[in-house]
Amino acid sequence: MTRIFFFFVAILMTPFIALGATAQCPRYSVLLEGTTVNFGVTYTERLSAHKTGKGSGFNGRWQIDTFEQISVYPSTIPFTIPPTTDRHDLGNGIWMVSTCTVTGNVVRCATTTHNMAFEVINNKVRMEKTLPWHGKIEGSTMSWKFHLENPIEPTITGTIVEGPREPIQLSIVEPASGGKYRFNYDKPGVLRMSLVANVTPKQYENDVVWSVPELEGSTMSPKPEALRGPQLDVSYTNLPENYSAFGRKKVKATLKVGSCIAEDARDIKVFYSRDAKNNPEGKFYNWFYYWKQTPPARPQGQFVNIEFGGTQFDHCKDFHVPALFKPAYMYKTIHICDLVAKLDNKFSVTVPKVNRTMPATLTTKHYVTTTHIDTFAAIMLHEFLHFNAYHTWREGKSEAQMEADDQDRDGIPDHLEPSMDFRPDTLQTYWGQDPDWKRIGGDEEFLAYETVSTYPIGKYDAYDWGFPGKNWP
Repeated sequence: MTRIFFFFVAILMTPFIALGATAQCPRYSVLLEGTTVNFGVTYTERLSAHKTGKGSGFNGRWQIDTFEQISVYPSTIPFTIPPTTDRHDLGNGIWMVSTCTVTGNVVRCATTTHNMAFEVINNKVRMEKTLPWHGKIEGSTMSWKFHLENPIEPTITGTIVEGPREPIQLSIVEPASGGKYRFNYDKPGVLRMSLVANVTPKQYENDVVWSVPELEGSTMSPKPEALRGPQLDVSYTNLPENYSAFGRKKVKATLKVGSCIAEDARDIKVFYSRDAKNNPEGKFYNWFYYWKQTPPARPQGQFVNIEFGGTQFDHCKDFHVPALFKPAYMYKTIHICDLVAKLDNKFSVTVPKVNRTMPATLTTKHYVTTTHIDTFAAIMLHEFLHFNAYHTWREGKSEAQMEADDQDRDGIPDHLEPSMDFRPDTLQTYWGQDPDWKRIGGDEEFLAYETVSTYPIGKYDAYDWGFPGKNWP
């Protein structure tokens, strides 16, 4: 057999995997492995194959599933080698296409396609379409060497495994797809999850291996600890520090019988209890702790200081005030009041929909209702308008200067109002005579209400992982 040999190469093919999850396993399969050490370089070959031919016993054609060559150097390779993809003709019509990479002190390649296979006759093994016998089978042990004369190559050996005659089946019973799990109200908070899989034949159910999500900052405790078996109970203790640890996750079950692999997976969602106070700081509500980390806490992409106002700070005492910006207290700070005490379970807020660029909103009453994290986002936009108005128009000025600039006391300097479609001699240009909407409270406040008129409801749903919330009403 003519064959181009790549000393520092990893040739990887896809093993026999069934997703979703019924697999007719090969009758016989084998994993061959061998290692040599030469001049400080550890060289390992691994090859897996399964029988596809119709011959009796081990005789017949064996499809090569994976062939891996790994060379590990004593130290990091001191130069950069970019990935390369090449087709290699091994002779006698045998070929492969491989992509080679170098990482640190390891050199390996991955083959995307190939047509290599073994032929076994009377316990002798050779590469299909070639004459030399480079391997053999003794009992249930197969051995193989690509170049018999090469002392650097190892002889790779492995035990032939007999697979089940019937298909293996694996299906996750729990959790259901889209299952929702949340940390409870305890301190520390705990999230519990039970995973159950059905396996056929039953004799393999203890070989199921589970993969479960890591929640950074939370301690995971699986039972059994080995994450194996038809049922797994997992608990997570302590809420993560970062909001990004919540949301969409995946659990997976894998069953390997010889070279046959069955896999099943479920998408789940992980939540915190919105109104609990068991976040890592533990001082304020979880919604306040986590929402402060999300994009809606940075209105127009700007960082501002956010403090909890509860029900006692300044105008937070007013039942109808959800948030406020008070320049005299904590420079450049927006206070969010206690939304649990002030709002319903959905954090619903309904406000006038007004906008100078939407003529219909200036003559007919329209409303906007926000819930959950949308309410937080709308509040931040509203208060950030006041934040900017103060720092743009009033900061550093005396009371007398502000009165001179803004004689109608609407918050906007009089000389700017005509260009903004406001009247400089009127406290509230639009809806100022309406018995209800005159409570908007002036033209600057009108500008603040405008911010929600163009806010796209649902914009930040992907950041709301509290229960109740946008993803779990």
